Amino acid sequence: MSTIPEKDLPPGRHRVLREHLMREINGETPPEPVRRIWRRPAFVAPAVAAALSVAVVIGAGVTRDAASDGPPRPHSGASERPERSSSESPAQLLERVAVAAAKLPTGVEGDEFVYTKTDNYHWKMDPEKTVGDCPRTLEGHGYGVRERWESVDGRHVGLSREHKSGGGVVERPIAEQLPGKHTINFYEQALELPTDTEGMYRWLYGLDPGEKPSGKRSADVAAFVKASGLLTGSLLPPKTAAALYRAVAKIPGLIVLEGARDAAGRTGVAVAMEGVAAIGFGQGESRSELIFDEKTLGYLGESTVNLAVPKHRCDSLAAGDLVGSIAILERTVVDRKGEQP
Repeated sequence: MSTIPEKDLPPGRHRVLREHLMREINGETPPEPVRRIWRRPAFVAPAVAAALSVAVVIGAGVTRDAASDGPPRPHSGASERPERSSSESPAQLLERVAVAAAKLPTGVEGDEFVYTKTDNYHWKMDPEKTVGDCPRTLEGHGYGVRERWESVDGRHVGLSREHKSGGGVVERPIAEQLPGKHTINFYEQALELPTDTEGMYRWLYGLDPGEKPSGKRSADVAAFVKASGLLTGSLLPPKTAAALYRAVAKIPGLIVLEGARDAAGRTGVAVAMEGVAAIGFGQGESRSELIFDEKTLGYLGESTVNLAVPKHRCDSLAAGDLVGSIAILERTVVDRKGEQP
């Protein structure tokens, strides 16, 4: 398996970070990156990850009757959010999360599939958040319940199943994945990521051997966005996940919030960074949150929260509303695509 360069970013991240830097220079809010635990019995792993496995989707969609779970329920993005500051530091919380992640079982085989079920929310897809002739963008914003079966070794065709709000389901194949020069496309590639804190920290910052961090805020934001993409996109080996959490703890400017909420309405404790929009475009200042279950320390997903007060008629978001959120409802490994845990 080929070595993954330290400077590699998941798909679309180069554009995202470049646009973020330009917006930071102009005093604007950074934009949207591209998004995306183990063996049965299924469980939500604290470790599992993000743009690791943004698979290439090919073929025409096939619509069939809705699955037994039915269509996704509507989201409100309500501003009545219960976040409150925690007395725990980011380093303390992430160390607890890292210890839990390192204890997760292994045993993933190449001919298996990573099954992920997510609930995706974006306010520009929410009918309750759109106003008459105000700008509204639908493209590029995932919304609703999705299931994915992604090949562990990248050599098998996977499956994407999107549950439509009208009651139908769209299925598309996920192409076989080849090792990418600038991306991590499937689980087995993640095995080559650093498993030590310092190595993972350098990978997040894109540092060459001997190179020191610039100390710039933009570099910290880029590292946080890269980590959030890795966590939300796909499965990470336990040691890799533990190293990632400890590396994230070294990023300056983090805060810990209790009562953070994801797209599925679940609440947990979050490591967050203000002035960042890791998911979607807001209408002003925002905060991105990595959310963990308070009891199990499992990774629930990520949210971007609006912090700006509406200034004119087309500002649909109140302070505290969700800009975007991806809730990982389930992630495990199954034997065959289409198989549910």
